[in-house]
Amino acid sequence: MIKYFANNQSIILVLIPVFVLLHMLMDFYFPEFNMLAVGQENLWNLDFKQINPFLSKSLAFVFICVNAILLNFVFNTLEFYDRFVYLPSIMYVLMVFLFPISLRFGEDLIAHFFFILSFYQLLSIRQNDDARNNTFLSGLFLGAAATFLPIYVTFILLIWLGVFIMRPFVFREYLLPLVALAFPFLWVFLVDQEFYYHFFLFDSTLNFSRFGGLFIVIPHIVIIILALLANKKILERRLKSSIRYKRIISVTLFALVFSASLSILILIFTKSYFYFTIGAAILPFILPYAYLNVKHKWLPYSLFYALILLNIVKFFY
Repeated sequence: MIKYFANNQSIILVLIPVFVLLHMLMDFYFPEFNMLAVGQENLWNLDFKQINPFLSKSLAFVFICVNAILLNFVFNTLEFYDRFVYLPSIMYVLMVFLFPISLRFGEDLIAHFFFILSFYQLLSIRQNDDARNNTFLSGLFLGAAATFLPIYVTFILLIWLGVFIMRPFVFREYLLPLVALAFPFLWVFLVDQEFYYHFFLFDSTLNFSRFGGLFIVIPHIVIIILALLANKKILERRLKSSIRYKRIISVTLFALVFSASLSILILIFTKSYFYFTIGAAILPFILPYAYLNVKHKWLPYSLFYALILLNIVKFFY
């Protein structure tokens, strides 16, 4: 399966909705995994739990597929690799499947959508081109993501770092994303004038207690090993790559480290694993390198199928 996603045949993307549909069918017969998530944090006072179950699953299906394909579009358009590949889409799906957000529609999937758009605008900045449009749109999309999952507001630091890495210093290109980030909150103010009280409450939780530590430890070990293998290939690629690629991958690696650090800090202080969902929209930019142009394929391939197996076993645990 992996070799087909690693090739440049776009027809393989038809398997993405098939995998998502099969995953949701598993939930239809074994629905316990869907009940693990508690809490909502969007600032629009939307109660996603009140959505009709069929409509909720349908919207989740659409957003997962759209996010996976959009993320893959960004990866290929910005030339993260020297040919088109479709591994980012399947990696996103496997990451999301580890969380109950893959089985119901909620603010998480919407936040992923806007974050990917923001990240695309940020990485599209070029050294010798005016970056006002990109920085403004990046901040605007990030602000939209933050209205659904407020923790994303901290990623303004990522935008500033990205601009610093990509371009010579121009003050307005640091100010514009901040102004744009605030703009969606003007609309939120019309819905709830005290929305700022809901920032950083970290009410969302995942209860994996019935799985023991296995469901938490095993996926983390798999993903960490894949990330290390991918980083090894990235370091090799950087030695013979363009300056633009080095800047793009540097921003991406910082985004990954930043999201992981945030998730770990929240876990330490709130005991919530929920916020590791943020990394599901960043890891697919990194993990494909563990499968591209590698000599010893048995390890990354085994880990890939371990993720698939884990996403099946969870329904029977």
